[in-house]
Amino acid sequence: MVEKDERVELEMKIMKYRSFLRRMASDPETEARIQELIADLESRLRSIDE
Repeated sequence: MVEKDERVELEMKIMKYRSFLRRMASDPETEARIQELIADLESRLRSIDE
């Protein structure tokens, strides 16, 4: 059950950061940082699925 909760939390964070990225795409440095955060969250999500 803990994994499911963590998975949902990660998915929500990914959606939030992607939404933020769409709104703030004008700054390349910020965009790169958000992309890194998203990649880290997706990696953590994949590790739960394994």
